[in-house]
This record gives sequence, C-alpha cells and structure tokens, in this order.
Amino acid sequence: MLCQASSANADNWFLKAVNLPAEILTIPNKEKVVIAIIDDGMRVTHNDLKGFIWGNPNEIPDNGIDDDGNGLIDDVHGWDVADNNNTVLPPQARLRQFYHGTHLAGIITQITQASIVSAESHIRLMPVKTLSDGAPDSYLRDAYKGVEYAIDAGADIILTSWGVGTISAAESRILDKAKEKGILIIASAGNMPEEKKQYPAAYPSVIAVSALDKNNNKIKQSNFGQFVDLSAPGVDIYSASTISDTDYEYKTGTSFATAITAAAAALVKLQHPTFSVEQVKVCLKSTADNLNNIDPIYKGKLGAGKLNIAEAVNCPFFTGDASISSELVKPQGYLHLSSKENKIKSWVIKPQGDFKGLRFNASEITGKVGGSVLKFFSSKASDSKLIASYPLSNLPESIYIPYSSTFVSLGVENSSLVFDGVLQYEAETINFTKQYCKETTYLNVGGEIVDGSGSNNYSFHSSCKWLITAPEGKVIKINFTEMDTEGKVDLIYFFNGAGTHKKIMAIFSGSKIPPELTTWRNQVLIWFVSDEKQQGQGWKLHYTFHDR
Repeated sequence: MLCQASSANADNWFLKAVNLPAEILTIPNKEKVVIAIIDDGMRVTHNDLKGFIWGNPNEIPDNGIDDDGNGLIDDVHGWDVADNNNTVLPPQARLRQFYHGTHLAGIITQITQASIVSAESHIRLMPVKTLSDGAPDSYLRDAYKGVEYAIDAGADIILTSWGVGTISAAESRILDKAKEKGILIIASAGNMPEEKKQYPAAYPSVIAVSALDKNNNKIKQSNFGQFVDLSAPGVDIYSASTISDTDYEYKTGTSFATAITAAAAALVKLQHPTFSVEQVKVCLKSTADNLNNIDPIYKGKLGAGKLNIAEAVNCPFFTGDASISSELVKPQGYLHLSSKENKIKSWVIKPQGDFKGLRFNASEITGKVGGSVLKFFSSKASDSKLIASYPLSNLPESIYIPYSSTFVSLGVENSSLVFDGVLQYEAETINFTKQYCKETTYLNVGGEIVDGSGSNNYSFHSSCKWLITAPEGKVIKINFTEMDTEGKVDLIYFFNGAGTHKKIMAIFSGSKIPPELTTWRNQVLIWFVSDEKQQGQGWKLHYTFHDR
C-alpha cells in the first residue's frame, strides 16, 4: 500500500515496539557509523534518505578518474556491482520491483532520527546495488561481491536482508574478512517458514534476525531455528518507497526486522564507540526482551528475544548497571567473567522451554586469572552434583552441559587478580516435529508401530510417518493395542498409498481402542500429527499381512 505522507505522521508502531531511548541521545560530532545496504539499489533522493547518503572521502566526484585506486571510477556514493557502474538508483522502468533497499534505508533513518540529535551527522548509508537493471528476478546473484565492496570501502555495519541455504568457501572467506576488520554483519533469517538455516545469517560471526508481529509472535513466513540471534518487528513496517521522493509504503518480512536491528547496532556503536563487534552483539542480545508466550515449538529458535533498543544502548552488561540479574531465563545470553567486586560471581541458568542441554562458548579473557575456576552444577542446592570444572587459564572453546538448566559459579583465586571476559550460552533446541520419529520409516514385514515416545507423552507438533508395504496381492490388517491422544485434535491418518495426496481410509484419535482396519491394497501410509496444547501417552498398533 502506497501513501504520500511524512513518515513521522504514519502509524510507525514498530518504533514503540522496540523501545526507543526515552531521551534523545547527543553524540559527539566526530562519531559516525557507516551502514552499507547490500541490496537492489536505493532511491538516494528520497526525502527520508538524501541527508544520510555516504560519500567516498577518497574519490573526487565526476572527474572520470579512479582517485582511490580501488579499480572503480567515481564510486562517490556507493557502487552497482551487478552492472559495474556508479548508478545505485533503481531502474526507472522497474521502480515497483526494485523497492527493497530503499525501504530498508528508510527504516534506519526513522529509528536514528527518533533517537539521536542530528542523526544525519552521525549515520551514513552506503548504497551497494547488487541486482542488475535487467535481472529477470529479484535474486541477488552478486550479493557477496557487494559485501566485499562494502568491506573494502570502510563500512562499520553491513546489512544483508537476503539469504540462501548454502555458503561456499569463497563466501565464507568474505565473511571472515569482515570479522577480521571489525565489521558487523546483520542478516535476515529468511522468509520460508521452516526450521532451516539461511546464509549469511547462520554464519557464526553474523547476527541473524527473525521477525515478529504486533503480538510478539513469529510472523508466518519467518524462518526460525538455533541459528537465530534476535527477533524484531517485521509486519506492516512503514518506510520510504521508490515510487517518488515523497512516497511511503508498508512491507512485511524478516528483511525489515533486520533493518531495525541494524539501526539499533549503529546506535549502540555511536553511544559506545570503543566497543568491539562482539561487545555490540552482547549489548543487543543480553538486553533483548524474553519471548514468554510463544508457541512451544519456537522456544529457543527466535534468538535471545525481542530487540529492546533503549536497553541495548544503555548496555548494563558492560556499564555495570545494578539491574543485571544472576537468574538467566532467556534461551541465549551471557555471563560476565570478571574479577571486579561488583560483578556477579554465580548464575542460575534456566531457560524457559524444553531443551537438549546448554552450550557455552568463551571469548578471550584478558588480564591475569591465576588459579580462578569456573564450575557447573546440576542445581543451586547444597547437595547438587558437580557436572564440570575448568580453570579460567585453560577454558575450552566450547562446553556442553547435558542439562536444560545449570548453576554456574566463578571462584576467583584472590582479590589482587584483574581479568575480564564473556561466556556466551545458548540452549540447544529440539526439533519437536521429529523428536520421537524420523521423516518416514519404511516397513515391509509384519510387526509393531508405536508413537515413539515410550513412557513420556508424545511431543507437541509431532509429524511422524510410517509407510507399510506388503507383498503384491496382499492387504494389511491393523489392530491397535494402546490409544491415548487428544480427541479430534491429535490425529492418526491412514492413506491408501505412499503419500498424503492419496485417499484417506481412516482417521483415529481419542482414548478408545479403534476398530480393526484392513487396507484397500498392499500399501498404507500412516501419519501422526499433534498440536501444541495437550499431549497424551501415545499409541501402539500391530500389523500383519493377509491374502486379499
């Protein structure tokens, strides 16, 4: 939907949802952050953008000379790596198709203008066009070339609101190069509603962002999974349009949640200019609002929680704010391993939800740790079991605790030691749809099928399949011996053949033993599905082959 109105007068609900700073921040004049937007171009003349466009300090405009020696002539305001020229504007004949980068840029300017004095003096947007004017579709074939340009041109933050399911060795090297240069890359988790990694989002050094609706639920099309770091609003996001310099429109998707997060990262960096990329990441994730009332299937799969910009900018983790708690309930977070007296020395980590265990990853610890020791216990109780113990001087890169909660204590050898470090944790998630089953189990001899949960209740959001194939000329007789499912909700389907597109022969649920079922032919697909609300003990059946 297009509108002709100032963005300040629109229903920009997301600005309130991410908790902008209550007071406008004043940033020293010398501090600037360059955000590169690797996308389909940018309408740099738009009223919301024109004061923010990056200028290459080493290039003289329009002299036809490669002044900075990077092999590109007159890349004064970014570069089109797809068409190999300095025109980053969307093609005039295809403005509605080349809207993406402009919309992202407008989100960033809205947030920064609402948060800091003279935002145009501190935020620079570097347009990097990676979609050819004549491209047959919106797939950014030259996206990583654009990332490499932004790295070499001096970006501080790189916004990649796009992704694919794989990454090559050459692309990995580009992302590693950004990390080595202290550049933060923020990427969208993807818009295929699956528990599936997308790159660059899933790369370890990149911040992956999923999208929420106005009720803090995952939007339908957002990817989710262990690789996600944060979530942010991503539905009905109002921002600049490519149609004219005064047009605006609403868009939905993880791309726009990612742009919101990039703006937040820029504000953190402006407020704390000495912070490293990892410290900025800690600020964003440690202050995220916990997502309490989400569907259990997404617990731990939407990152540390919902972005909270005001708290991220304040960053109590490093600034010593007294509000820091030793009770950590989010699925991802951090422990501050510090010798300072005012720092917490023990933590209870108990993320809300069902998880396999807890994974800890340490960053470099600076200073002298002496004989200080980090210990992991099964609980806070006095009789709890010691799970693991590590000297800080030889802390493993990765520590796995096979419990869904743990008590961690830091024993500092003596008060004269001075050291500082960060220990990241994340709850290892469960794919509930396959918790007790495989994708499809293939069976060709008579036997028994159970729901797989044993003495436990079956999982919510189960999706389990068994394909039974008898010899030609025979049918299959099925007899249930146990049955306990949520009636009319958690269902066991029987299909006449090898797929769910075949005719349904029967559907069973509830607590009564179903009648004997004889198949119509020599093959039947059994599919068990459940919802997230109520789980039963499960079911068991026997099947045998008989002459037709």
